[in-house]
Amino acid sequence: MMTTVRHWTAENAHALTTTDPAHVLTDLEPLEAMLAGARIVGVGEPTRAAHEVVTQGHRVLRLLVENLGFRVLAIQDDETAVERVDAYVRGGEGTARAALGDLWTPWRTMEMLAVLEWARAFNRRHPSDPLRMIGLEPPAARPSDYQAVLDQMAGDRLDELRGHYATIVTAHEVPEHVQHARGTHPGRPFAEHARDAYDLVASAAGPGAALEKAKLILDWHTGSFAGGGFDYGVTRRRSVAKLTSLLHGGDTKIVYWEGMVFTANAALVVPAALLDPFRSVGNELRAQLGSGYFSLLIGFAGGDVSGLHPGQWVPAPMAGSADAVLTSAGPERYLLGLRAPRPGPVSEWLRGPHKLRIIGGIYDAADDSGHYLTTGPLDEWFDAVLQVGTVTPTTLL
Repeated sequence: MMTTVRHWTAENAHALTTTDPAHVLTDLEPLEAMLAGARIVGVGEPTRAAHEVVTQGHRVLRLLVENLGFRVLAIQDDETAVERVDAYVRGGEGTARAALGDLWTPWRTMEMLAVLEWARAFNRRHPSDPLRMIGLEPPAARPSDYQAVLDQMAGDRLDELRGHYATIVTAHEVPEHVQHARGTHPGRPFAEHARDAYDLVASAAGPGAALEKAKLILDWHTGSFAGGGFDYGVTRRRSVAKLTSLLHGGDTKIVYWEGMVFTANAALVVPAALLDPFRSVGNELRAQLGSGYFSLLIGFAGGDVSGLHPGQWVPAPMAGSADAVLTSAGPERYLLGLRAPRPGPVSEWLRGPHKLRIIGGIYDAADDSGHYLTTGPLDEWFDAVLQVGTVTPTTLL
């Protein structure tokens, strides 16, 4: 069977010449035909710590915007923080670096800065038909909120409040569950610190706006992975509602650039850690839009992800995994449509189940085999795969 699978993959793979966004997009043109009728394209990444994964995503974004008329880029981040990014790409004041400042850490890279600079230049050329960016998450606490609370407080318990916040503000750079995984967590749950801080502010005379921000900080920590309050179902329903609302009554087309567990057409994602099994955003979009939703995976072989994961070199894929087959079956970099005609043994292999690696915040190369998802049919989760080969780290701002 596997000989047939590798032969089919090699025969149907479209070789890609580069991952450089500045390069012409002609090698990606076969993707255009696959996208006929798509209104939302999910660009799914197994990691945001790999330069080549992000830059190939940038190239896909450019293809969709410049050649196919997509005009919305949606990401799973604070909607008010993304509004700042949107203002910049639509000609607002400031710098791309400053615009990225309130986004989640993996977005704050030189690679995403290049995306913003390209988007701003595109909008300058198309002022009446601009690309806009939206965030799919509600407003959340930011590092500046902690200092804002402290600036409005006084009294003999200010040092106590400052101590709570100095400990937990670190979660905005390295999430609490990642601190646990790396052995750097100070011990006491951050949600408890946030609760004590909120109570201190509430007990002050006339806390006013400080109490609102203290509540925002408390909600952010209690709603985190480590705080036990993250609900993927709520996130999925909110994201789908916002995405589909943009489609009503118009010809809007959306790029949904996120982690593959969000974008895959997966009726059931069984995560390796932290969460109970869940239905993906992509699966609900497929149910509502049919072929109007297209799921693309940007895969890679292995390499260096030390920018976001200090000291981590990702080994070659685990034997027998889908990553191993996709890595070995075609050119180093290629596009493969998973709807291509295939012989019976290939259909049988595609049905799975499969193992796909995901490099999240708690990734540990020493336990690489523990970081694989079990998928359903590969050609159900994804309509096409882009392989980028060996990767190098993203560069944090």
